[in-house]
Amino acid sequence: MSPSPSAVSAVAAAETLLVALDFDGTLADLGDDPMAVRPREGNVDLVSRLSALPNTEVVILSGRQLRDLRFLSGMEHVARLVGSHGAEPQDGLALSDAESSLLEAVDLRLREVLAEADDDRVWVERKPAARVLHVRLLEDEVRKRRVLDHAMAFFRPVGGVHVTEGKDILELAVLDVTKGSYLEAARNEYGADAVLFIGDDVTDETVLRTLSHGDLGIKVGSPDDGPSAATAFLPDTAAVTAFLREFAEARAAATA
Repeated sequence: MSPSPSAVSAVAAAETLLVALDFDGTLADLGDDPMAVRPREGNVDLVSRLSALPNTEVVILSGRQLRDLRFLSGMEHVARLVGSHGAEPQDGLALSDAESSLLEAVDLRLREVLAEADDDRVWVERKPAARVLHVRLLEDEVRKRRVLDHAMAFFRPVGGVHVTEGKDILELAVLDVTKGSYLEAARNEYGADAVLFIGDDVTDETVLRTLSHGDLGIKVGSPDDGPSAATAFLPDTAAVTAFLREFAEARAAATA
């Protein structure tokens, strides 16, 4: 179900518009090497064009830690970059002593998970307020599920650790921040009359569930992939680039 022309026109005509875009799987193709990922050709220019339009705020809202998002996206000077699912705003974050201690406890438990998996293809990404267990490199889907389920059972009882599953990952955070909670705050900060959001992962559902009448929430993928609060779908990242090109033209015409 592609975005309807009427919904696109309505959002493009909003007096003040907030555009929030995921990075991996949306502006960039997914890859086995997370640090080799780059935006699809043309996306940096499209984000820059949208940001330059009147009363249009653009946020790249990613699960990546902010440092890596800055390096990989090339968009630091054309949009607001927000990492760690909203926990790392553009000016960064600072953990309390209690949160730092809890993160150390997460590290200790993850060593046990890795020892149990006993496979170099299972690895941990370190973020300022979270750790992410990656199983993408495992070829056996049953083995992936077993590793993730074991880790979830290990961490769900731990108070203060927020467990979120995504595509072949399990994120263990010590801050209770989601993309959805960040977007609600950003909407108020900008005084946005409407929101356009595009994302592809389970974590993006926290945003899609906050959207209301007059907003447009788009999921990259198929309605057959599973339940989603999205009101429209785009099949892949190439379709996202094509949509952003058309949307930038519509927004430019509406704000001229």
